This record gives sequence, C-alpha cells and structure tokens, in this order.
Amino acid sequence: MTPLTHRGAPTGVLFAFAVFLGCHGIALGAEYSFKTADAAVKPFLSRGHLTSNGRIADHVRVFDGGDYEIIVRASGSPLGGVWPLMAVSINEANLETVSVNSAEYRDFRFVVGLSAHVHQIGVAFLNDAWRLTEDRNLYLDTITIRAPSGARSPVGTDAAAWAADGPAREETALRHAAQTMPRHRMGGAAIRVQDRAGVGVNDAAVEVRQVRHAFLFGANLCGFAQFSTPAKNESYRRQFAALFNYATLPFYWHLYEPVKGRLTFDESDPVVAWCLERGIQMKGHPLLWADKAGVPPWSSGQPAEADQKRYMTEVMTRFLGKIGFWDVVNEPVNRPGIAIDAPHRWARELDPDAKIVVNEYGIFYEGHPDFHQFLQAAIERNVPFDVIGIQAHAPTDMAFPLDRVQMILDHYARLGKSIHITEFTPASNLKPVAGSPWRGRWTEEQQADYAEKFYRVCFAHPAVTAISWWDFCDVGAWVEGGGMLRADLSPKPVYEKLRRLIHEEWTTRVEGRTDATGAFYFTGFHGEYRVVVRHDGTIREAPLRITPDEAEELVITLD
Repeated sequence: MTPLTHRGAPTGVLFAFAVFLGCHGIALGAEYSFKTADAAVKPFLSRGHLTSNGRIADHVRVFDGGDYEIIVRASGSPLGGVWPLMAVSINEANLETVSVNSAEYRDFRFVVGLSAHVHQIGVAFLNDAWRLTEDRNLYLDTITIRAPSGARSPVGTDAAAWAADGPAREETALRHAAQTMPRHRMGGAAIRVQDRAGVGVNDAAVEVRQVRHAFLFGANLCGFAQFSTPAKNESYRRQFAALFNYATLPFYWHLYEPVKGRLTFDESDPVVAWCLERGIQMKGHPLLWADKAGVPPWSSGQPAEADQKRYMTEVMTRFLGKIGFWDVVNEPVNRPGIAIDAPHRWARELDPDAKIVVNEYGIFYEGHPDFHQFLQAAIERNVPFDVIGIQAHAPTDMAFPLDRVQMILDHYARLGKSIHITEFTPASNLKPVAGSPWRGRWTEEQQADYAEKFYRVCFAHPAVTAISWWDFCDVGAWVEGGGMLRADLSPKPVYEKLRRLIHEEWTTRVEGRTDATGAFYFTGFHGEYRVVVRHDGTIREAPLRITPDEAEELVITLD
C-alpha cells in the first residue's frame, strides 16, 4: 500500500526550548508542507498539545484496524554526550521511546496498533536541554505511516475530525473490553458428585455462589473514624465493606512519629483489625515520600537513610502477614528525593510475601515516558517490585479518553508487572470535563457514567489486578466532589452503579444438576466460591476457587 508521509521542510525552526522541527503536513502518495515554519508550529501551540519538550503530530484517518508501522526519519545533536530522546505519540500518549543518536538522518521504526478511526500521530521530544552556547536538538524529516498488508492506506484529515471522532474511539475501546473480558477474568470449573464407592451421582442439585473476587476493588479508608458521631462512622464503614474487598491505609510518616523514636499506631491498629475480620486486603500508603507528609515533625528535611530503614522496619514488622501491599517510596519520579533501590530491598527482606508497588501520577495524561524509563531501569538493576501503580486523578477534572487508557495499559503491561489503578477520582463538582469535552460537566450522573466505563476498560485488561477509588466520601476528599458518598454519607449514583457492576454483573451465581457421570460444569469469575450439593435429603457444602492459572475440580462425596 502507498504509505502516508508527513514531511518536514529542509530548514529547521526553533520549537520549544531549541527543539528544531521542520514544517509539517500530510498527503496521500505525495509530499505536502506549509509555506513557512511558523504556520507549522503555531497550530500546535494554540491547541495546547505541548507537553514537556513538545510534540509535533498530524491527524490521520485509518480505515482498517491493525498494526501500523510508523517510520520517523530524524537526526539529532547531543548535549553533554546525551542524544535527544524521541517517543512515538498516538492520540496525545507518548509511548515507545528511542534515542536519536545520529547526526545524519536515519529511519526510526515503531509498530502501533490502530483502530479504524481518526488518530493523532506524531512524535514527542522528551529531554531538551539549553545552555547559552549549546543545546540538544531533534530534527525531523518525514513521518511515514505504513498500513499492514491488505489494509487501505490512511489519509490525512484535521483536528476537528479527530475531536469529533473521540466518542467513537471510546466505543470501540469499550467493545474490545467487552469481548476480551471473559477470557481474562473468567475460568472454567468442574464439580463431581460421587457416592462413597466413587460412582457418580446423577441429578444432584448444585448451587454455586461466589463469595469473594480475586480482582481487588477498593478505595482509601482514610475516613474510618473521622466523622462526628459513631452512627456516621458506622455508616461509612458499612457502605465501604458492602462494595470493596481492598483498602488503602494511610501511613504518612508525618502522622506516625510525632516524636523521634515514638511511633503511634492508635489509629491504624483498629483499621487493620476491622479489615482482617471482613477479609478485606490492605495496602499501606506510603512508607516513604519526598513530600511534607512524608517528613516527620522532628526532622527539618527528609530523614537520614538509617531513620528511613528504622521506620520501615517498625511499621512492616508490626503488620507482618496482615498488610499484603506497600507503596514503599511514593511518586519517586514526580517527587524525586528518595532512591527506591535500598528501601525496596529492605521491604523485600522485611516481608518477602508482601507486594511492592511503585505508585506514580500523570501516566494516563500523556504516557509519562520518564516513569516508564524509570521502571525499565529499575528492572535492569534488579530492584524488587511487583506492581506498577497508576494514579488516575491528575490533572484533576480530567476524563482520560478510554482508548488512550487502553493503549497506555498495553504499553506499561509490556514491562511484565501487574498494574494497579491506585487513585481514581472522577468528581461531581459541576466543573467542565477536561480531556473528553463531549461529556460536558462533572455532574453526579457523568461521574457515574465515566466511572463505569473506566472500570470496564481496566477490568478487562489482563495486566490490571486492582482499581482503587480516591476518596470514598466527599468529606475531606482530595478533589471537591470526588467521593462516592455525599457529605451526608448518602450514596451517589456512582456507588449504586459500581455495586451492580461488581456484585451483580461480575459476580457468578449458578444452579443446575449433575449429569449421568455426576459432573457439573460452569464458567465463573476468578475468585472464591461456596458450593452446596443436595441429593435425597443429603446436603454437602464445600469451598471452590477459580484462578487464572488453573481449572480446579471439586469432588464432593455423599454418604
């Protein structure tokens, strides 16, 4: 097929801190360029699509979904021995990154999956630097989009067409989620009912009820005892336990050690005990953080490494075997100041069974290549961690387009770790919805609608194993109107919508009868089950688990 080519002018233009990019345009089977460099750059500035060092991209209509090859002909000039970093950018998400380590033009190739829609396709410059006498530059010649075999060539279009196609791109993402979810979240199970001689019992009644999800649905539990009356505290806890099986507990150092050497657990101990009684799994958040909340009052700055290790040791030892997940160093890229290497190794030694989470924000906004590179480097250094924590509430009031969410999850999943959505906060504050403006304003109904769709996309992704809301109630919420409960603790529409989704649509309940061999087969969501078998006045109960790794067979013997 004839590739679609985006060609720059032969002379460069100063673009965002000395990034030299040529004029740009799109043509099918031909070359097209603007007359002047300014005409090329100004539309990107006015649309507000610049992030970090800048992005240059155009809009392309793809007629056939598939894997497309993006060929970027580029060159660079280094600074301090470091060449420019360039990422392929799809729909404002910066994905795969390469070092443009050539002063001569050469081709850099990326393969991206594109749906049959209008897409914004280009590249981003990620590591610009500037000095009075020298800077690091990225030079672009052409961007070529090559269709897969048998597919029609894409054609150029404009920003208006791309914006108008946003809802349709999301619907495609939702259809994909619906189609793939059963494969990733459900499994088959067999129940065999037999007599004491091992002979299968025909026509025995079987009732199967899921009692616990393997997937973690949660929220932070910061409001556990923060209300003015016992009745309000009980209402908060009851509604939390009715919806969630996972809780994020606050462990901000500033609160836990008001006097050096004297840790206080008066607030955390009752919360942990309450969760254990109800089978709610827990994550401690965070042990260390280069933020004022992560600095104890007795320290003028981040405490020394010996104090960090002492604090981690006391906290993790106290809750050994109780808290299964830890944000060890929170937001290590956006809030630098604490290297993760030593704390993560301490955490692994203190509790080898606990899962270590690396939690960061800004990922769904534009892909956050710095975070992706940080994780890749940590893996190469053998720094222990188990989970990539992706926050989903920055920038505030943004509804991240669901097709972008899906694409970024795919990108981070290639690192080979599980993913937790750690802090999700669609609000109901009546402010304009950013990111997907067709949604209008953040009403309670819009909050519920977006949350349901976001959960569907994330739940269907095979790498995602948890979604946590932030905060559960509007009282004290980080974002105005960000709770599932109003200030009077009455549930908003989002609470009921997610309750139906989690505990009805995504919960398995089946009944039937065994066949002539005594077998009963069913497919259910991953998790724990209670099985009840009745036959000729005899009743037997037994537990059953369905996991992603194995198809379990349960044998029940009747007298």
